[in-house]
Amino acid sequence: MKTNGIGTRVLDFSKRFLEHRYLPAILAIGVILVMLPALKTGLMADDLVQRAVELRPDQLPARLRDTGMPPDSGNLGTVLRDLFPGLGGDPRSIALAKNYGLLPWWTPDDMKLGLWRPLTAFTHWLDYRLFPDSPALMHAHNIAWFAAIVFLVTVMYRKLMGLGWAAGLAAFLFLLDGYTYVPVMFVANRGFVLSLFFGLLCFYEHYQWRSAKSRSALVLSALFLALSLFANEGGASTFAFILAYALMLEPGSFLRRALTVLPSVLIIVLWRTIYKLGGFGLSHVGLYIDPGTEPLAFAQVAIPRAMALLGGQITGVAPDLLFAIKPSLHPLVIALYSASVLAALVVFLPWVRRDKTAAFWLAVALLAAIPAATVAPLSKNLGFVAVGVYGLMASFIAALVTRPSRLPERLTYRIPAWIACGLLMMMHIPVAIAGRVLTAEAIASGSRDMRSFINLDKSPDVENKNVIVVNAPCAITLAYMPFYKAYYHQPLPRTLRTLVPGCTSFDVQRTDEQTLVIRSRASDIFTCDDVGPAHIAYIFSACNVAVGVPKSKKGDRHDFDGLTVEVLEANAADVATRVAFRFDTSLDSPDFHWLRFDWRMFSYRPFKIPAIGQSVTLSGPRRMANVEGKKLLDE
Repeated sequence: MKTNGIGTRVLDFSKRFLEHRYLPAILAIGVILVMLPALKTGLMADDLVQRAVELRPDQLPARLRDTGMPPDSGNLGTVLRDLFPGLGGDPRSIALAKNYGLLPWWTPDDMKLGLWRPLTAFTHWLDYRLFPDSPALMHAHNIAWFAAIVFLVTVMYRKLMGLGWAAGLAAFLFLLDGYTYVPVMFVANRGFVLSLFFGLLCFYEHYQWRSAKSRSALVLSALFLALSLFANEGGASTFAFILAYALMLEPGSFLRRALTVLPSVLIIVLWRTIYKLGGFGLSHVGLYIDPGTEPLAFAQVAIPRAMALLGGQITGVAPDLLFAIKPSLHPLVIALYSASVLAALVVFLPWVRRDKTAAFWLAVALLAAIPAATVAPLSKNLGFVAVGVYGLMASFIAALVTRPSRLPERLTYRIPAWIACGLLMMMHIPVAIAGRVLTAEAIASGSRDMRSFINLDKSPDVENKNVIVVNAPCAITLAYMPFYKAYYHQPLPRTLRTLVPGCTSFDVQRTDEQTLVIRSRASDIFTCDDVGPAHIAYIFSACNVAVGVPKSKKGDRHDFDGLTVEVLEANAADVATRVAFRFDTSLDSPDFHWLRFDWRMFSYRPFKIPAIGQSVTLSGPRRMANVEGKKLLDE
């Protein structure tokens, strides 16, 4: 009896807390508290690339201009145009980046890297005008926006679900969501945070327009949708709320409901037109598919990616897991995510059929996953999906607890329903809390490890050296090296060359005084060895092809300052298997600093150039079954 009394009091307290009139403000303050560890993260990766665009040229090393960065950095117009991802969409910038080695030689010449997020860029510009040397305040800026999101999402849940504890539970689950820590603590990811904030404002005003027939709310809704899109392309997921409302909650005929989405459609079409006319967008980037320019390619991956995103949000198992899984196992993992989604639908659907608001949240989750699928499944892009999933989840749990008579009474439904309820609560409260704590620790440790991994050349005369990495396991991470060095006031190398990816074994032969010929022992130079079901090498391999895998034929040449790359052999798929690298000077020149990646030690080591006619073998990654492999996975 005593235990039951304590349990009852705990439940009563939880219910009163979730129904508290000031819950939106309480949860917003809670955001600040749980995000405090992010203040110590500092700047890393894309943050440092953006920093180079934000500062004036006289505040940066002169050599950084050789990497393809905008020559008029620090200018507001430049920041608004070129901040994402830092190179802009100018082909000359891509050419300079390849010539310096910021991008590897295999980057397609026609690759486009130009995202237009002027609203987000402006907020970063303000950061560097107000507190340029305070990363903590930049993180605080992100946290403030996310606190506003949690406040707004709590208000929105209450608008649609009433003032009961179900709406409070949905907001509380959203606050604890394990996938929000990384995007909020990552300064460069502010765009998605802003797009979610303005997307929620858009829907709030849309709701006011439809429920109170307020014309001013219609205008504000259109304005906030435009701001969401100008913050990040992911703002297109805002349309999921508008369309879901028309389908599930809007009364009247089909035509009347269709007309309510027309203003949003016009805003999106206008934004997309301006975006394309400005020359912005991505092409030949492996992780992204633009459905506007590649509709068939997107159609092929949309459902598998959406299932991974939805399954990851429901189960709490991050969809990013796919990157670390052996590619041949991807269909199996996608099937498991899909099974979790279908199992959840089986449990939820009896309630969804009886409750229009639950149907609305389900529609939001499903529709928001489609724009999110334009990018390879990443948990950092799940914000819009999470709003729908937690609304549906809390609505179902509340129905099961307080209105069980509206659900099927048969045990074949009730037992799985209660099991699902317990699993969902466990995964999204205690496990989510533990995940947040562990994520904060992992990010802090990973940030230190990444600096060490990228800062591979610490020689005092590196400014006069051409750094050449024979086999970089993750060539794209080396692109950050000049920006790390600039941030820590270290000299930059003259050039930074990556010869081949390093996820398989290679034979490296010196054919003459100035030439190295590298042959893959696998099917091509981009192949990743089979190193078991899960391995960090698979993540690296995915990053290496993120900038595209060019079609190559025998005799194809790529000319750079001081280096000519020639494809000597290609396989049936037109992917290089044997490549020659001819330098303008002797390979033994003191101007060169040669490095190789040692998988056993998981670090870069000096590479000794073989004698003419001799060759050496560079081994690929090791399986996880051995001790070194286990250490590698831990790292």
